[in-house]
Amino acid sequence: MKPVFIPHLCYQQFLLENFRRLSGPAFVIINKDWPLVTKFWMTDLSAITPLLQDFYSNRGPEPRDPACLFRSLLLFIMTNPTIGITEWINEMKRTPLYAILSGFEIGDVPGVGTFYDFFKQLWASGNKHLRPQHRKRRKSKPKKGKKGEKAPTTTPGRVARLVDWMMRHTAKKTALPTDRLFHFFQDNILSVSARLGLLGDCSALSASGDGTPIVTAAYSRSKSTCDCRAQGLAECSHPRLYSQPDCDSGWDSSREKYFQGFHLYMISAADSKHDLPLYPKLQPASRHDAVSLVLSSVEFKQRFTLGTMDKMILDAAHDAESIYVLLEHQGMEPFIDLNVRSKKNTPAKEGDSNLAYRHSHLPEGDPYETKRNGHKTLSP
Repeated sequence: MKPVFIPHLCYQQFLLENFRRLSGPAFVIINKDWPLVTKFWMTDLSAITPLLQDFYSNRGPEPRDPACLFRSLLLFIMTNPTIGITEWINEMKRTPLYAILSGFEIGDVPGVGTFYDFFKQLWASGNKHLRPQHRKRRKSKPKKGKKGEKAPTTTPGRVARLVDWMMRHTAKKTALPTDRLFHFFQDNILSVSARLGLLGDCSALSASGDGTPIVTAAYSRSKSTCDCRAQGLAECSHPRLYSQPDCDSGWDSSREKYFQGFHLYMISAADSKHDLPLYPKLQPASRHDAVSLVLSSVEFKQRFTLGTMDKMILDAAHDAESIYVLLEHQGMEPFIDLNVRSKKNTPAKEGDSNLAYRHSHLPEGDPYETKRNGHKTLSP
């Protein structure tokens, strides 16, 4: 059956009734719990139900309220992000406050399968992975970056080729499995922040982009799909089955070590003191920031409807001529730190503004800058 829409006012009434009924020595809300109560009291998540309504079957039993399941998922992330769904369900049974804030009656908490069925509704794809589980083992780790720098791209000219392809196909919007989540995020969270003025001037937004490592495991987990080892062959080239095919190994430049997991690339609002996220995207750990920006910026421009992007602020990892070309093609003014280690010093041609906005925060009189013969001089 289709889920029934329950307005946020009914959820607030549900909280009041349960708090009054259970008030006593057996049910206590301590001081650090009140911020959670306040956040869920104010945040209207009921719009998730009509958004997902068409993806439920017309037959079968009445499903759980998607808003309650989504609320419970957020509460799980905010309170116990290191445990799994099974343990979270046990936690809601042990702690009545968590069940009530989720919108569930005490003793009527949904099971594990209900949550995983809800995840399928949020994920707009029949495949739960973006990359195939069967693939060959990577022969070597990605290259290390120099001290304090991110790892270089694996192949020369990769960013330029990707930008060239993207500029020819930007008019064609490709559906993504995360579109339902971003649609809800934009219509019900970003729009509220925009109305409150927390994003800055939406008619000319300034944004920043950067990546950060997300560690998911100590090493890559996979198992063989052949019997080569039983035949005495220690190494073979057959594909292996990976449990987390979307993760891989990457270089963490801030900690100067390898890690296994994701590369979270975040486009954030830079025109206010809040630095609120506009478009978060999980990328493979081995992906370079410049490549992540190209993909994320195109996807974001195709989906963002609350305003116009005017400026993009980036660090030196994005200092490539093709990045300037892409941002200008998208109608954005780039502000990018100069990569002082770059061997290629490409001056902007007269009348060409692609490189005219290169900004550097290096101190004046830097010896390396002098050696490079005025590398940070801006073109007219």
